Amino acid sequence: MKKRIGWFLYALLLAGVCLPLLWARGMFLPRGAPHEEEVSFAEGTFLTLTLTGSRFTAAAGEKTLWQSAPGLHVQDYLAMDIDRDGSTELLLLVWRRGNYGSSRPFWVKRNDTRWSQHIFIYDYDSPSGTFVPQWMSSQLRPEVARWSVYSSDELFILTPDGDETLWQWGQWGLVRTDMG
Repeated sequence: MKKRIGWFLYALLLAGVCLPLLWARGMFLPRGAPHEEEVSFAEGTFLTLTLTGSRFTAAAGEKTLWQSAPGLHVQDYLAMDIDRDGSTELLLLVWRRGNYGSSRPFWVKRNDTRWSQHIFIYDYDSPSGTFVPQWMSSQLRPEVARWSVYSSDELFILTPDGDETLWQWGQWGLVRTDMG
């Protein structure tokens, strides 16, 4: 009996140490289904977009052109002309530590280092063959449970509470369009 209690306490101690470490590394964050598709970007350039685990990759043939940063946990991606400029943008639904990067607003005293969900929008730069940031959201409130392209320039977002919302590109960032 004492041996069983000892093993039980050991298992509880191990779980108490391991679970917070796994949580801190993002092991319990939502994962999108792995998928791959070929998408046309500027000037008829076709790229293969792939999500595997929490890593996003854009490739031309066998050559990897761009990957998501190592500190990002990519949950999903979309390719659409969100800003209505005639070219396809890449939208990543990501989890990252901290609400802001190096561009923290001056009124925010310190960056929250917990995991938070964000939408990052990238333009395809055809001369360099890579993606450049166009807009990166702060922490999403509420979070996104699912998202999809609603129309050619509108984004559908379903929240964890079941709220169905529609978003379009405004002058600087996404603007909700389904509220009267």
